[in-house]
Amino acid sequence: MSMEQNKAAPRRKLWLRLLLGASLALNLLVVGLAIGAALRFGGPEGARRPPTVLGATLYRELPREDRRAIREAMRGAALDRGPDRKTAARQVADLVRATPFDATAVEMLFSQQAARRDEWQTLANAVLIEHLGRMSEAERAAYADRIEEALSRTRRHNRRHNEKRD
Repeated sequence: MSMEQNKAAPRRKLWLRLLLGASLALNLLVVGLAIGAALRFGGPEGARRPPTVLGATLYRELPREDRRAIREAMRGAALDRGPDRKTAARQVADLVRATPFDATAVEMLFSQQAARRDEWQTLANAVLIEHLGRMSEAERAAYADRIEEALSRTRRHNRRHNEKRD
């Protein structure tokens, strides 16, 4: 055997390995950003997020301590919470599998869920109204400004998004 055959293949230079690693990391970052943007802003009409609910905007624009107080008031309320999400989903799945299919039973389950949701929404509205009544005029004005700013952000986003589709 000659000495050339006994030598191991030369190792790649450190700077080349670092450059390849950095290139891979950058490529993964770009792919992640593209996928995130597609999920957030793009896709077919059915894949888009539903519009923001007014209550969510009203809640989000409250100061943190006010949101905490409202959550505590909601927790203390005696509401019929019904089954948890997994149990309700299993109930629907069982009803969908049943033979013969009982549309009335599914409709009744959905009606019960809607009634609980309506009861919760009514309580949330009452708690918010009571909270707003305890705010000073200046606090309410600042809150109203934050709501309008949030709506303006949404309008700007929707306008940009619609321009892209046209």
